[in-house]
Amino acid sequence: MAKPKRGVPKKVRVPTIQDVARLAKVAPATVSNVLNDSRPVAAIRKERVLAAVQALGYRPNALAASLRRKETRTIGIVVPDLTNPFFGALVHRIEELAAESDYQILLVSSNEDPKQEAARIRTLLDRRIDGLIVAPARDEVEAVSHPIGALPPTVLVDRGFGLAGFDTIAADNVEAGHRGCQHLLELGHRDIALIAMDPKLANFADRIAGYRKALAEAGAGRRARVVTGGLDVESCRTAIERELRRPDRPTAIFAASYVATLGAIKAIRAVGLDLPGDVSLLGIDDADWMEALHPYISAVAQPVEQMATEAWRLLNQRLAGGTAKSARIRLPCTLHVRESTRAVR
Repeated sequence: MAKPKRGVPKKVRVPTIQDVARLAKVAPATVSNVLNDSRPVAAIRKERVLAAVQALGYRPNALAASLRRKETRTIGIVVPDLTNPFFGALVHRIEELAAESDYQILLVSSNEDPKQEAARIRTLLDRRIDGLIVAPARDEVEAVSHPIGALPPTVLVDRGFGLAGFDTIAADNVEAGHRGCQHLLELGHRDIALIAMDPKLANFADRIAGYRKALAEAGAGRRARVVTGGLDVESCRTAIERELRRPDRPTAIFAASYVATLGAIKAIRAVGLDLPGDVSLLGIDDADWMEALHPYISAVAQPVEQMATEAWRLLNQRLAGGTAKSARIRLPCTLHVRESTRAVR
C-alpha cells in the first residue's frame, strides 16, 4: 500500500448537519429547528442535538442560511483613503452601530480613484451585500453606470451631496470655510491662503465659497488666494511651500482638509518659518495628534460621529423598505481654537 506523501496535510472533513442528525438520532430538520429556534422541539431531543453539535464541533453555514433568507446581514463600506483619520473614525462608528444590529461590514478603499471605486463596488455586489455606505472618490459614483435599481440601498457620505437617487450626508462645508476664515480675520490676518486638494470637488468648492464670503464681508475679497494642493500630502506640501517662498507670502494658511494640513506643517518646517510666530495654520478635519505635538493645531472639526449615525439610520430605513424621497442632510462643524493660530504681527 502506498504511503502518504510527507508534508501534505491531511484534509479535515467539516461536519455537516446530516452528521449532527445521525449522532443525535433525529432528522436534519429537527437539528435546523433547534439551531434556528424556528419550531418547538422536545427537551430530550434538543439536548441530544446540542450535545452532538458540541461533540462534532459543528458550525452552521451562516452564509448559506442568510442567502436562503435573501439577506446576508452584511453592509459594504467604500472610502477614498483608509489612512485619513476622518474616514477611519467614520468607519469605526458605523462598525459599532452595525454590530449592535447584528450586521457585519466589508470595508474597501478606492484610493481616490473612481475606476478602483467602481471595481470594488462591483466586488461587494458579488458578495450579495444588503446595503452600501459610500464616501465617493468624486461627486459621482461611477459604479452607478449600472441602473440605480441594480444597487442595494445606498447612502453617500461627505461627497456626492444631492446626487439623484441617493440619501446623502455631508458637513455644512460653506459654514466650515466661512467660520474658519472668520477666525483668522478676527486675529488680524488679511493675507490668508486657502489650500484645497481639488477645488472641483463639491465639498472643497463649498469650503472655498465660505472662505470667499468671509473675506468679502471683511472688505478683503480681492485678497483671496486659493491654491490647488492635490490628493496627497506631498503635492499639498509642494504647493504650500511655493506660496510660503513668495515675497508676499501669506500670514495664515487655511488647510481645507486633513491631507492639506499635514502638507502645510511639512512646508512650514521646510521653509524654516515659525508656527505660529511667522505663519498661522488652521485645518479642516481634526485628529488626536493635533493635541499631542506642539504647537497644538487649530481645526474646524467635521461631525464625523453624527455623520456615521445619520448614515446608519438612513440605511436602516431603506433596508426596512422605506420609500420616502431621498434625504439631504447637512451637519454643522465645530471650531477648535488651539496654539497654531495667533494674532498677526
